[in-house]
Amino acid sequence: MAAVLVASAGCHQKADSAGSPVASGLPGPAPSAAVAEPLAGERVEVPGGTFTAGSIPGEAGRHPDVEQRRTEVQLGPFRIDRLPYPNDPKLPAKVGVPRDEAEHLCEARESRLCTELEWERVCRGPSNHLFPSGEAWSAACAKGPLGCAAGFDVLAMGTLREWTASDVGVESSARKASVRGANGLAAAELHRCDARTGERADTKSDDLGFRCCKGPKNAAIVEEPHAGQTFVQAQITPARVGELLRADKKTERLAKDLRFFKEPDSAETVVSRGPGDRKGFLFTVAPLLWNPVAGAEFLVVSGRSGESTSFVVVFHVMGKDAYKLASSFIMENEVGPVALAYNGYIRPRVHWSTCWGCPGESGKILYRDPDEVVIVQP
Repeated sequence: MAAVLVASAGCHQKADSAGSPVASGLPGPAPSAAVAEPLAGERVEVPGGTFTAGSIPGEAGRHPDVEQRRTEVQLGPFRIDRLPYPNDPKLPAKVGVPRDEAEHLCEARESRLCTELEWERVCRGPSNHLFPSGEAWSAACAKGPLGCAAGFDVLAMGTLREWTASDVGVESSARKASVRGANGLAAAELHRCDARTGERADTKSDDLGFRCCKGPKNAAIVEEPHAGQTFVQAQITPARVGELLRADKKTERLAKDLRFFKEPDSAETVVSRGPGDRKGFLFTVAPLLWNPVAGAEFLVVSGRSGESTSFVVVFHVMGKDAYKLASSFIMENEVGPVALAYNGYIRPRVHWSTCWGCPGESGKILYRDPDEVVIVQP
């Protein structure tokens, strides 16, 4: 292998060909100066309709094991307090109470805790923004929450963690109460409207408050991510992979004269070049769908471009036949074949190799929390 060039596109890259928004660490736009002064007990009418909930694979700060992939959700109309409880601009937000007490306080006002999807709907507003302050988090919201309005003119969202009536992990023994939002000083990506965390329902914290909703409770819930089969052979053509490679400047040159290696002969060639010990791994040169953790799915492809450039490329699976570059590893002056070595009991990694068991001829494809992949050669 004469030369190796690594090009990695992790989850902290700027918006790519798939158009995913970015959680900037910059101050962001200032809240609108046109926000009407809030009144005690004020509620906002939220119309029924469809909105896009959930996060985008590779989005900065995304936790795929608790955040569902982007999906359309239908909600009926409801009303929501314009401010966190007690919904009075002259009083501080009530914090430090467990969820059941928050529920009782809302009930005393003939209201209820909002569901997490109602909370997300309000946070996103009618324009379906990524953050309550727009397409970037505005640090100015932390300093002036009463002047920080989400799209429906609800205030102070994202400046405090808030209890919801929903649960996280409803199908497991680790069931917790769903919390949305973040305190004002948290990292930008934690203020995403789709960010989702779970807390024990008896938690008391000085940055954990709540707000109340009124009207029939919406039944829609977040679809809990689950871990599927670790590896499945992907049904994808070289022509389609070529389209995906051309969609990103880091890999567009690989689409020229693209070919897959011959299966299973090429995989056996890689093994036979070494000492022959497979070490419990299966080998393939066919594209693989890889599910390293619940909610995260990747397409792993090895191939050759032209006569002497081989590569391994990994894409986030965005949806049905929709992909976005996650990471790439390009080998100049290497004719291959390049095989993928995997074991269904080992979720967090895949190996690649041109000569299995030969020093300097193999590497790893590693999944790293919260939602990125890196390709390395030791």
